Amino acid sequence: MSGRYFFSSIGKKQLMGITGLALCGFVLSHMLGNLLYLVGPDAFNKYGHSITGNKAFYYPIEMGLLFCFLAHIFFAFLVVRDNRRARPVGYAKNPAARGKGAASLASRSMALSGVLILVFVVLHLNTFRFGQHYPYDLHGTEVRDLHLLMTEVFSSVGYVVWYAISMWVLAMHLSHALWSSLQTLGWVPGDKEKTILCLSKIFGWTVAIGFVLNPLYIFFTRG
Repeated sequence: MSGRYFFSSIGKKQLMGITGLALCGFVLSHMLGNLLYLVGPDAFNKYGHSITGNKAFYYPIEMGLLFCFLAHIFFAFLVVRDNRRARPVGYAKNPAARGKGAASLASRSMALSGVLILVFVVLHLNTFRFGQHYPYDLHGTEVRDLHLLMTEVFSSVGYVVWYAISMWVLAMHLSHALWSSLQTLGWVPGDKEKTILCLSKIFGWTVAIGFVLNPLYIFFTRG
């Protein structure tokens, strides 16, 4: 790829789409892994340790995710800037995304929801990635007790409310972002736009609901 492609109109949109798809894959896998909390402390802490304990695997993956996240923000900023310079319209221009209700709101508020998600990620990392370290004996191996940390954090009504609102914002963002990324990359057949848009909404809300299950379960059973 030439430098000209990176900063062309289509190049910026496609690179934003590619990094967005990578992040969609991450949030889905992260959500599924989080559900192991409901299985029990052993299962959840073993899952956490299997990822973070292998530094040769963990650090490259972490750096790759950071690169995708920062690149997505960078190209999204350029696309939004270009759109505003061209004419004062919202994020999405395709008529298929301008329906009534949540899809329309999602497409119009992508820049705002992206900023809110960035704030959430920073605070979330501060709480869980760099937060309290409780020891846990996993069959003779001391690991970090992420199960206890999650239980402690989501016993607070304030954090649960904040988390639930953040997941609503994430659902709105993903519900349009997945479709938009696929459409930008030319992976949406013309006769399948409504179907893919519907699947994108399902994806966004499934991920968000999956993430919020643990906080709600913890708060209402242990809070």
